[in-house]
Amino acid sequence: MKGKIQDKQNKKGLLKNILIISTVIVFIIIFLRVVFKIIQGTQKTTDVVYEVETEKLRQVPIKETILFQGIAEGDPQVKVYSKVSGKFEKRIVNEGDFVKKDAILFYINRDMPGFEGQLAPVNSPITGVVLSLYYFDKGAFIDPQKPVGEIANQKNIKVVLKAGEDSLVKIKKGQRAVLIPSYKGQDGINGFVDTVSPFINKDTLSGTVIVKASNNEDKITVGMSVDVVIDAIERQGFMVPQKAVLMGEDITYIFINDNNMAKRIDVKTGYMENDRIEIISEKLQEGMDIIVSGSYKLNENLKVKVK
Repeated sequence: MKGKIQDKQNKKGLLKNILIISTVIVFIIIFLRVVFKIIQGTQKTTDVVYEVETEKLRQVPIKETILFQGIAEGDPQVKVYSKVSGKFEKRIVNEGDFVKKDAILFYINRDMPGFEGQLAPVNSPITGVVLSLYYFDKGAFIDPQKPVGEIANQKNIKVVLKAGEDSLVKIKKGQRAVLIPSYKGQDGINGFVDTVSPFINKDTLSGTVIVKASNNEDKITVGMSVDVVIDAIERQGFMVPQKAVLMGEDITYIFINDNNMAKRIDVKTGYMENDRIEIISEKLQEGMDIIVSGSYKLNENLKVKVK
């Protein structure tokens, strides 16, 4: 009886050992397969070659333009003042009329002892268009210290602009400028930078720029909102397609093809025109093979192949 019990115990122990060994073997096989796949995946990643498009880096002339918005004024455009005090008597011209220098705009009744019935004329100080008259009611008191109207020469236009310090250092007297009406469908007129402030206001961090243009065809009306495009100083620089430049959290960078390996170069960006952007770095050299397409999936030292 004891022998049979012993045999049963031995068989149970044997089965238990076989089960443990089988389980261990299964775990070993699974482990080895996982390791093999990891190694295989690493090898595949290493061997992947990414197709890219490249462009040779070349220095090109950069004609940077600076855009402003302003209000067109006549050149000159002046306020009109009376030489004497008195009461408004009658108007000779209307707003919008063209007048020559010294033309009479209206009369003032001086209403002073010794001057009864004598009217004093108010004359235009320049030739131009009457932009505005401030008195219409007979008997209104006119003070010589306050303007009574405004005249502008519309055949010449000026725009007074405020330029920030970054733009101001790029603008020089005599540079070409184009004045374009802000609403669409209108041609612009060519002008030039007439005045550039030599100083920067410490409170506004800006300076004054005055652009002038001939307006013989009356394409721009005094008081109109205009876009002013100024051609800044021409210089040399590297311009690449915008899609070649990648943005990180705190960095901007590009990839170059260095013997069929992707190499990253950190850059700064500058002037933009159409779909191209200026890149700046001391590491950039003429003739570098810049990756311009397919760079979004690259990392340092990955293999690349030029399409």
